[in-house]
Amino acid sequence: MSEQDPLADTAAEAGALGLISSCESSVVSDGPEAGTRRIRLVSGDLDVELLPDRGLDLGVARVAGVPVSWVSPTGFPRRDLTADTGFARTFGGGLLATCGLQNFGPEQLEDGGGGAGSRVAHPMHGRYGSIPASVVRAEADETGAVVEGRVREAEVFGVDLELRRRVELPLGERAIRIRDVVVNRGALPAECMVLYHLNFGWPLVAEGTELRTGAEEVLPRDAAAEAGLEEWHRFPALSERYPEQVFSHRLPGGRSAEIGIAHPGGFTARVAYDPAQLPGLFQWRVAERGFAVLAVEPATAPTILGRADALARGLTRTLPPGGRFELGLEISFTGAPSLR
Repeated sequence: MSEQDPLADTAAEAGALGLISSCESSVVSDGPEAGTRRIRLVSGDLDVELLPDRGLDLGVARVAGVPVSWVSPTGFPRRDLTADTGFARTFGGGLLATCGLQNFGPEQLEDGGGGAGSRVAHPMHGRYGSIPASVVRAEADETGAVVEGRVREAEVFGVDLELRRRVELPLGERAIRIRDVVVNRGALPAECMVLYHLNFGWPLVAEGTELRTGAEEVLPRDAAAEAGLEEWHRFPALSERYPEQVFSHRLPGGRSAEIGIAHPGGFTARVAYDPAQLPGLFQWRVAERGFAVLAVEPATAPTILGRADALARGLTRTLPPGGRFELGLEISFTGAPSLR
């Protein structure tokens, strides 16, 4: 460790490095999630669960033992998009649910390449979250914890896309760094779309929690969102019924974007990324008792209406055979979290 590392003395006193920097793999043995893999990363007081069977997305996350992610009642069972289970029956939330690689937004149908009359179905928010990752690295040392893996979305007569992901928790920084590379391994060009669905929940998300985006303009998706437009930035009191609200944020030009989710008590989550890579930004919120979620959603396209709209407006990312593009973001936390 360097002398500047604030945890250097702690590591020496602890004796066992695994007390503050660890990487543990497991398999759930019971219930709807039975048979699904988990990788738990610990770096200082940051504790994050990775979901290899959902593309190495992030599940439950805690800071100093306090949860910061929203998790739905479905949890994270293995998703099977060949069955008619419906998106809402398997969407577990978690700190990160990646949407793509060909669609985000509502489900879509388009003409396919498998012969006359063939159609390609793109489920809501794409197939990515149903694809198991191949984990190629999972380790922790005095610099922190890191996991790397590959997720391949492919079909006969269709696309062959691979996302290469690196998740890093540097020791002493209270941050999660995600770096993705999307590669077209097929013989034909591919039209790509990716959205990072970052889901924050109780107790970070409570009445008065503020969302700070620096947006020049905020647009409601529909009438339900229009009703909450004046107070889009402030999380409301919970009610028995609160229809979901989705807002689109237009950020000023620049080389970096930083989004803040600030609890009234001072504890704050920050999401930083390059808006040149992710020019779209959306906000999703529900304020019901037992269902309090605030999602921040950077995306490669500034539309939430799905693949057809993105194609019509020239907003998809075109990858030639062998082509690639990079994406990434950082989630960090400051202040003292509390369950109250």
